[in-house]
Amino acid sequence: MKVMLRSLACGQELLRRALGQMLDVILEPVNAIQLAVDLLLQEVRRVLKQAMLVLLRIQDHLIAIIDTLKNCASWLKSVVDLCNTEMGTPWARCKSTAQRAMVRCQAKMGVFKALCHASKLFLALCYPAKIFDVFCSGYWDVSWALLDKILERYREFVRNIEQMFDANITFEHEFFFDTNSSKSLADVGEEIIQDINQRLSPFIFLQSFVDILCWVMVVTVFLKATIFYLRYMNSRQFQNVFLTKILSAIDKRHGKLGFEYLLPLQRLEKAKYMKLTSLRLTFFEFVSIVENACFMMTTCLQLFAICFLDYGLFWLLATMSFHGHQEAGLEVPAYIDLEIKGGGFVADIMRGIANAFRPLTQKSVLDTNPCLPLPVEPDYAEYILILVLCLLAWLILLAEPYVLRTRHLIMAYFYPDRAKERAMFLYNRISDDRTSLFQFARRRKRNAYNHKRNVEHLRCFNWLSKGFAGLLRRCCCWSASQNKERCTICGLSLTSSTRNPCDTPGCEGVYCDECFEKSYRKCCLCKRPVDYGDFSDVSEVDDSSDNSEKESFREKRYREICGSQSQKRVTRNKP
Repeated sequence: MKVMLRSLACGQELLRRALGQMLDVILEPVNAIQLAVDLLLQEVRRVLKQAMLVLLRIQDHLIAIIDTLKNCASWLKSVVDLCNTEMGTPWARCKSTAQRAMVRCQAKMGVFKALCHASKLFLALCYPAKIFDVFCSGYWDVSWALLDKILERYREFVRNIEQMFDANITFEHEFFFDTNSSKSLADVGEEIIQDINQRLSPFIFLQSFVDILCWVMVVTVFLKATIFYLRYMNSRQFQNVFLTKILSAIDKRHGKLGFEYLLPLQRLEKAKYMKLTSLRLTFFEFVSIVENACFMMTTCLQLFAICFLDYGLFWLLATMSFHGHQEAGLEVPAYIDLEIKGGGFVADIMRGIANAFRPLTQKSVLDTNPCLPLPVEPDYAEYILILVLCLLAWLILLAEPYVLRTRHLIMAYFYPDRAKERAMFLYNRISDDRTSLFQFARRRKRNAYNHKRNVEHLRCFNWLSKGFAGLLRRCCCWSASQNKERCTICGLSLTSSTRNPCDTPGCEGVYCDECFEKSYRKCCLCKRPVDYGDFSDVSEVDDSSDNSEKESFREKRYREICGSQSQKRVTRNKP
């Protein structure tokens, strides 16, 4: 939320700046002209700076060349001076040669030495050498002055170029414009955040309520423990379905006294009673697991939705930011634009002048990159922690019934007398229910067999039901077990040694040894209840007439009423 609010406030600030610049151009035309001229002067100064850089670079190279020439001339002059010093000047050498020739002539001519004065005419030939000596000295002096003159002229040219581009424009203008805003942009952003926080107050309250709920759940644990203690101490029937060591000891003691042993339990009793270490669940435990599973499923779906929404929002903002940074700034195209193509120094000068005369609003470039949302990457460790907590909660949910069974062991350790009392109650209850359960199962099979032919309208449904059940058993690989016969009363699988069929021809009854002995070796399908010891079964009334094949309405009504009363008594005796 803060990331989106920051992006929204940045966009508003960017829009405000763009509109402010447009208002400056519209409401202050003189300022616009001044800005245009200032831009032009800046471009001219930029061009002058580039030109001066080139000219000064040429001047540096020219000074280097002149300095090189001067060094060469100085070196040549030093060589000539050295030569003149060592060898003499051409005039002096020519004059000394003429003097030596005249002296040798006078020494050789003797009396005619006066003729040797004619050698002075040779001095006339030495004068051209004197002229050449003066000319050589004057040449180096003139060359030196020429180079200085060239350098001075070039510097004067550079100063003229600099003065040519030197300009200064002064504007004097007064303009007053003032706006009165009731709120600043920062205040508006603060009010937006306050409004959002006000709308989110129910969610904030819910978050604080969740913290309180944690403490409520802790208190609930102690409250449930107290309730279990009170019900355990005041009710013998409360969760009294577990077989403990105390019950085993009671059963052994009664067995030694001649009573029938209760343990091991019969097949019909195993579905209702179990050991504390059994993996099977009672009905109450199964309902508790289903309720907790529904609550956990709702909670896990909510957590998944929150994590998915958090990551989805991050992915959406990150995608917007990525594609937003790939685009350049928003530049408004000019209506009439002068485009300078090509490169070079002159093209740069012309391009700079053309850019200076563009409209000011066309120079605006809206850079939206700073306003793009920069989402914070979610903490994936928190996601993993939530997943681990959910898995741990599911494990606790599945293990809760087995852990809560330890409460019976704890209560039996601290209150052994109460545990013995509850075990004795369970022993008596199993003893009482064993007979009633067997009678109920026997009566149910008898009623189903006797009234099977009176439900002709359900034959199609029964046929479909049996066919579907057979198909389901084949799919579940139960075909092998279907070949075995089962006891009519308890459903126990029978073998050739434990099979006890009915002697009546056409009767479908077949029993295990235990059920057959309890029924006094009589079939409960074709025999009368009195024959197999069920004196309380009045669900069926025989006709007094041996030749009567039909049942009168009065007899049928009597049978239905008596049968329903008997069924109620069986249900009442049932635990």
